[in-house]
Order: sequence, then structure tokens, then C-alpha cells
Amino acid sequence: MASGIALFIDGETKYEAGQLPEAFELYRQAVVQIVNHEDVLQKLPVIGEEFPEEILVCVWQNLVGCFRQDGRGFTQEAYPDGYDLVYSFRPTSSSKAHPQFKGPQGRRVLKAMEITAALTLGLLAHDQHDRSTAAKRYQEGLDVAATHPPFNAVTSGQKHLNKVIAREVQQMRDNLAELVKNDTINAAMVGSGQGVLRKDVLNTPHTRIGHNGADNDGRHLCRSHRRVRKGEMQQAGRRLQTLQCLYENCIL
Repeated sequence: MASGIALFIDGETKYEAGQLPEAFELYRQAVVQIVNHEDVLQKLPVIGEEFPEEILVCVWQNLVGCFRQDGRGFTQEAYPDGYDLVYSFRPTSSSKAHPQFKGPQGRRVLKAMEITAALTLGLLAHDQHDRSTAAKRYQEGLDVAATHPPFNAVTSGQKHLNKVIAREVQQMRDNLAELVKNDTINAAMVGSGQGVLRKDVLNTPHTRIGHNGADNDGRHLCRSHRRVRKGEMQQAGRRLQTLQCLYENCIL
């Protein structure tokens, strides 16, 4: 079996070529390889502050990023193996299920992956119009973030993993707040006689997410898309070149 970094580089190459399904599968294999057979804390020697240093988290962000892209067909039904891998890092899973993450740094990486899994699963629930599940997944992620202050708020001077995860936590807060706001509005409408008195309206968040990721008022919730801006694509291209250079010279 190829190493995790080799699979990651192959996945990046496929992604840059527009071969998303093939890239996704390579990302999935890379995560499995690193988690089951390699050091989960291995780092990249050269990388920008916008990226995590940990190879595993870099691959993981790319994997969940595929599920977050609109209109690309990355769903639980289409990619069950990838979905099951993400779900296995749902925050409510026991840490005993991932014994490879040892010590303070290992637990830090595990929490980061749990938080990103929670955001991803929440967004997928949104796409299925399952507001209650989406809210639960967001809250699960926020509960994990609350146990590690560097992840729990966006602050100046953050970089690498802390910066990436703090931004994702803020996205979860924004999305959850949007859900709760819609629920409050609908509950008020029921109280004024303008709505239908149904238990599930009052007890579950009521934002409906359309096919394009917009809520029922036309607003777009934070989806943390992967490489949607020109600058990010250029940065990703430079990262791929760096990875290939390091790997070919046996530094990785």
C-alpha cells in the first residue's frame, strides 16, 4: 500500500486535473492509511499559515471539502465509504474508537477532525432538509471546541491548525444561529395565529436549505468551500508543487 503522503499527492494531482471522484477516493485512502498505519502527527516541513501542518488534517480537510461542494454529487448515498469515514469521527464517538491519537497533541488533532466532521455532517443534514439533525451536529462540534480554547474563537495571530479550526467553529456558530433564528420567527408566527401549530415546528430549527445551499430566505449558509477563490487555487497549486518536490527528494 502506498504511503499516506503519496496517496495525498496523487489525490491533489487528480483534483487539479478536475477528476474529483478519483481525487476523493485517494483522499479517503490516504486518511485510512495514515490513521491505521502511520504517525497521525506527522507534519509537512514547508507549508503556508493558511494550512494545517499535520499531513492527516490536510488530507482530511480535502476529503470533507468534497462533501461540502454544491452540485458535485458528494452525498452519503453516492459515496458511502467516504461518508462512513467522516461519520466515524462524529464527536459523540468514543475516543477509544481512535486509539492512535495519543497524548495532548494527538487529542488536539482528534478534536480538530471531530469538529470538521460535525460541520460537514451538519451541512449534509441541511441538504436533506433535516434541520433538527443539522442543529445537533453543529452543537456537537461546538461542544468539542469549547474544550480547547485555541479552537473556540477566531483571534489575531492564529495560524495553521488553530486558524483553520477556529474559522470552522465560527461557521458552525453562524449556521446554528441562523437555524435558531428561523425557529424563533416561526414560533412567533404560530403564537400570532399565522402559522400551523405543529410540535415539530416549535421543537426543531426551521431553516430549509435549497439545492444551492441557500436557506428559504435566499441567504447562503457558510459551507467552507474548498478552493473557491482564484488566490486559493493558486496557493493550492503551489502546495502541490512543494509536496511533489519534497516527496521526490525523499524529504517526506
